[in-house]
Amino acid sequence: MHWIDAVAHELVKRGGKQVIASGISISGHVHIGHSNDVFIADAVRRAVEELGLEAECVWCADDYDPMRRIPWPLTEGELVEKYRQYLGMPYANIPSPDPDYRDFVDYFSRPFIESLKYFGIKVKVHSGAAAYREGRMTELIRKSLEQADTIRSILNQYRDKPLPESWLPVDAICENCGRISTTRAISWYGDYVSYRCEGTDYVAGCGHEGEADYTSGGAKLTWRVEWPARWRLLGVTCEPFGKDHAVRGGSYDTGKLIAERVFNYEAPYPIPYEWVSMKGKKLSSSKGVVFTLKQWLEIAEPEVLRYFIFRSKPMKAKEFDPGLPLLDLIEEYDLVESAYYEKKAESGRREEQQRRIYELSQVERVSETPIRRVSYRFAAVLAQVTNDEKKIIEVLTSRRMLVNPSELEIKLALRRLELARNWVMEYAPEHLRFKLLEQVPSEIVERLTPKQRQALRQLAEDLSKREFTPVELHNHVYAVAEMTGQKPNELFQAIYQVLLGRDSGPRVGNFISALDRDFVISRFREASL
Repeated sequence: MHWIDAVAHELVKRGGKQVIASGISISGHVHIGHSNDVFIADAVRRAVEELGLEAECVWCADDYDPMRRIPWPLTEGELVEKYRQYLGMPYANIPSPDPDYRDFVDYFSRPFIESLKYFGIKVKVHSGAAAYREGRMTELIRKSLEQADTIRSILNQYRDKPLPESWLPVDAICENCGRISTTRAISWYGDYVSYRCEGTDYVAGCGHEGEADYTSGGAKLTWRVEWPARWRLLGVTCEPFGKDHAVRGGSYDTGKLIAERVFNYEAPYPIPYEWVSMKGKKLSSSKGVVFTLKQWLEIAEPEVLRYFIFRSKPMKAKEFDPGLPLLDLIEEYDLVESAYYEKKAESGRREEQQRRIYELSQVERVSETPIRRVSYRFAAVLAQVTNDEKKIIEVLTSRRMLVNPSELEIKLALRRLELARNWVMEYAPEHLRFKLLEQVPSEIVERLTPKQRQALRQLAEDLSKREFTPVELHNHVYAVAEMTGQKPNELFQAIYQVLLGRDSGPRVGNFISALDRDFVISRFREASL
């Protein structure tokens, strides 16, 4: 059983409507590292619904949190000075750098939210700022203030330095400077919190003393209290979250106790997960180490990202690299897809697990018609040769990469060529990018050895007699090299030299297969004279 299904079965035991929450602080661009949260949450929703129970997926924007550092790309040019004045203010109160967006939060979160539909994610968006401003958090804030001693006692169990007895679980927004991270709550009565704007380690306070109305957004709960309060507000029954929250004494442990003792609520089923890193770096919105869902959709199918997330357990580290490793990931997905449609009479536990991973990877329902895809590696070569759709289909069918293709398969193939073309332009290593020589310089021809010339003549002869698939052609080049008494690399270099004017290039079978056959035959014959 896949771990998503195991979670769903546990939730079904609880009974009733299931609300699976996810969310992040809007501290900058929302990247694929944040996808873990919402992709897992939505997959659990699907699995619960498959078991016959009502379920809802909620994505929570922690947009009332303070801006602790200026995020990329606002750190560039004149923007950095403009946005320095907003340090310590709630994200929702900061203007957008682009007039096409409502505010800071909209600027950084809208592209992510709008991209979710392309990945099959059905989610209800919850704004923390709206909940506070509309008064939906009022009773939870009041309850927290009334039981501040209980909350303080819970938090102090895991603190080296205990909170002072005067501590209150709220942060007020200073009516003078607009900052929320710089204030300290002093006391409260009725609907108001008294505070002093004292400053924090990254921005100074203004010294103002005042009162904030917490019923209309003048104050918010501190994070460790806000999280369990939100569980209660939204009726959350399950939530995935980063491993930092799952450590002993972390925010989930304290949140669970606060939920039970203060809000009389059972904590949601936890799904801690490991971070996604990119090329060995931890993805970071504020530092500009990002790769967004929109960027993903420009170079790969959405199903591949879903596969990337669901192929392994949540606490297994995931590293993403948009360079060559992406091609390995896509190839792995294609193999799993092909195996899914083979429908072997007998299959073991591993095969069943792979089948379920494939199902969870789909944006919509699994296609009843078997899907055959064009190799992404081949697409990355062919995309550099032509963008003529008619020519593309002709090459794919003549090389038997598509056999009697359906309209869906043609559509998928053309889409993959478009994605591969984008990938080549943005992320392909230099040796995979190429431009064909219009003619072979005489100095290149003169450098060819007799054995290389013989091999090129043989390849030209063989290509004139029959069509090869890319794999067949790749293997045939090895055979011709052996037949002419040279190492494969020597023949590879000759091929790349007469076609590209350099010693290396894309995988030789894919490369030659993507080119016009008559052109290749003519070029090989010309160079072998």
